Amino acid sequence: MAKPWTVAATLRGFYDDNYATAPNDNPALPKKGEYGYELSPQGSFNYTPEQTSLNVNYVYDLKKYFDARGTADQSHIFNVNVNHTISEAYNMHAGESFIYSQDPQIYSGTELPADFTRSALDNIHNDASIGGSAELSKTLTLKASYDNNLYAYRQLYSPIPGTASLSALLDRMDQLASLTLDWQMMGDLHGLLGYQYEHVGYTSPQVIIYGPPNIYSNARNSDSHFFFIGADEKFTDQLSGSIRAGAQYIEYDNAPTHVNSTDPYVDASLTWLYMANSSLTVGAKHQHNATDVVGPVGANGNPVLDDEATAGYVNLTQTIAGALTGSLLAQWQHSEFDGGNIDGKSEDFMIFGVNLNYRFNPYFSAEAGYNWNKLVSEVPNADLERDYTRNQVYLGVKGEY
Repeated sequence: MAKPWTVAATLRGFYDDNYATAPNDNPALPKKGEYGYELSPQGSFNYTPEQTSLNVNYVYDLKKYFDARGTADQSHIFNVNVNHTISEAYNMHAGESFIYSQDPQIYSGTELPADFTRSALDNIHNDASIGGSAELSKTLTLKASYDNNLYAYRQLYSPIPGTASLSALLDRMDQLASLTLDWQMMGDLHGLLGYQYEHVGYTSPQVIIYGPPNIYSNARNSDSHFFFIGADEKFTDQLSGSIRAGAQYIEYDNAPTHVNSTDPYVDASLTWLYMANSSLTVGAKHQHNATDVVGPVGANGNPVLDDEATAGYVNLTQTIAGALTGSLLAQWQHSEFDGGNIDGKSEDFMIFGVNLNYRFNPYFSAEAGYNWNKLVSEVPNADLERDYTRNQVYLGVKGEY
């Protein structure tokens, strides 16, 4: 039998031309580029007896910059997943993911980013989930799940007087309960009918907009009801797709002026395994999302309550020649603010990354890559406060056993 555990470590040297995600045109906070190194050990363990599977993995990442202050970014990612088959008709699963980082692209996990700039302080995202499925008939299965996402930011006080801290803006508990009816229509085509209830509760007791009257963090609490239909289809052994489309009805009961809205909800992806060790995945998602932008208040007295975000992504992995593999990731997120005096204003966040990996043997490989991030915002004075561009290049080696 193959060993149940794996250990690995990556060492990279890099150059980052805007590691503090400083705005493009702000003389008071100029962009700073710096060289550095990245060290990332990791390990995983898999246990698969007859009816239960257990997967545990941990990744530590240290980015050390050679600047005068000795700036360092650290992240810890810990995941546990358990699946248990009770019988042919019943299955249960549970998961736990803990993320500690300064980088929003890491601690957002698989969610749409709520903020886009690096934080000098630590942030935590904990995602706990449980669910199961019950076979009602040969073609009909009922699936239920519950997810609890907790976000906590260490920045309790804003460095700019009179403005809210990241903790006040983004500390929250996001709870999502889902119920889906899965109908095996024919072959590998499954039709879906689903409902989700989501409660987003902001947990900080702090002020987000100073009055009078003061507006507190929980003014942005929301309750959402998702209704959707969808399908999962395995077209061939190489091509599969998934789509959920419907509506999101959202209410803000704690806002100074009670408001609600009904908006589209879409979550779709397509994966093509077009040759050995090569694949292409494209996807899109549209729904309301938390944001670090909050005000000033609008005509009805409300702050910015959240944003309505659309994200699209492409992920390509390609075997180029022999042991040489390339990968490409591109992502674009368009967000329109809901509420405040910037209601309807938007911003766009773009990610592009390319990586080349050469494997010398099963235990050792070398890699090189480039990452690009860009934020473009319509928020007033955004050219001075939010817009930024960031380029990173790296070269490294990885060992695994």
